[in-house]
Amino acid sequence: MTTFQIEHQCPQCGAPANLEETDRLFACPFCRVKSFLLTRDYFRYVLPAKNAPGKDLIYFPYWRFKGLLLFSLPAGNDHKFIDVNQRAAETPGIPLTLGLRAQTMKLKFAAPDMEGRFIPPARSFSEIFTVFQKRFSQTLPKPLLYCAHLGESVGLLYSPFYAKGKLYDAVLDTPVGKVPEGFADDPEKGEKTDWRVNFVPALCPDCGWDLEGHRDALVLHCRNCKASWYPSNEKLTRVESFAFADAERTAYHLPFWQITSTISDIALKTYADLVKVANLPMVVRKSFEKREFRFWVPAFKLRAQAFLRISESLTLVQAQEMLEPSLPAERHHPVTLAVEEACESLKVVLAGFLKPRRMVANLLSQISIHPTHFRLAYLPFLEDKHDFLQPQTQIAVNKNLLRLSSNL
Repeated sequence: MTTFQIEHQCPQCGAPANLEETDRLFACPFCRVKSFLLTRDYFRYVLPAKNAPGKDLIYFPYWRFKGLLLFSLPAGNDHKFIDVNQRAAETPGIPLTLGLRAQTMKLKFAAPDMEGRFIPPARSFSEIFTVFQKRFSQTLPKPLLYCAHLGESVGLLYSPFYAKGKLYDAVLDTPVGKVPEGFADDPEKGEKTDWRVNFVPALCPDCGWDLEGHRDALVLHCRNCKASWYPSNEKLTRVESFAFADAERTAYHLPFWQITSTISDIALKTYADLVKVANLPMVVRKSFEKREFRFWVPAFKLRAQAFLRISESLTLVQAQEMLEPSLPAERHHPVTLAVEEACESLKVVLAGFLKPRRMVANLLSQISIHPTHFRLAYLPFLEDKHDFLQPQTQIAVNKNLLRLSSNL
């Protein structure tokens, strides 16, 4: 799938740079300074206006979502991939969607020094997501028990318009209809653009050492003080990292989120509880009651079927006993799925292994899951011609599937 291309300038030397929307670690090819991109909530982009000088531009917001919708149904789980956008302000005459134009041109980050007025979104992303959910669930069998989103990209796209007798689309510089009532009223009404993207130096907050990571990595590692760092509240915060104790040197390490949660309406706090609710074919031992239950979810992008299959399999295995605090080996896959997105999938993962199936429909509507703690776990996978195989759990990840999933 196509990703956005974003024009920007290096914050250190001012050199021009082209970024992809999935980029988080920016290395300037001119001054060689590495920076990590941080924002308060989500990224905001501006579509370029044609012949902009001299025009009183007004930017209208569109919510954009690109990712997976996960559905829990009585017969099992289903999914749909979507890449959609929809108007976030109720103004008659403004197009409902932007179509594919954002994928065909280079965008810019919205910044405080941009000319023009920015209209704040009148509808939240949650409201728009409900619209997306209803639209794409119409062809699925009913009843729909639960829906979650696993988003690669959630953000605001701002498209420029101006009035000159008619309403003009400033991207194409062509009229689109009558000027909406009140379009040019109250020029001070626009949203204050105080949501600049911060380019934070990619240096360890503890020791000042260079942080390492791929350009699309959400977690950076410091090999000097053995720390891993994750973006939170416009800064980098430490996250616990665990790895396999005796991994082979040739192994390729894949990252997973271990998520501890409180779960209502069912007993699921220990491995012993898991054996019962999943009806696993084993005898419950005394030691099982001392092993805390955790969800295991891939911390990397993966197609929906493989994502859910691996999440359910590893959650049933509960492999945390094989790990110790450690950074991953140098040959590892980057963390590309935010833990907030991973938490969205927990109820769907739970629905995949709950037994008996006839009870799922009644239970799922009552159950609530509240994540309380998370940490990273890197498992070693051995490489053959077609797959990466985890020898202890016998879980396989297709190499081509992993490569193609870098962009959902």
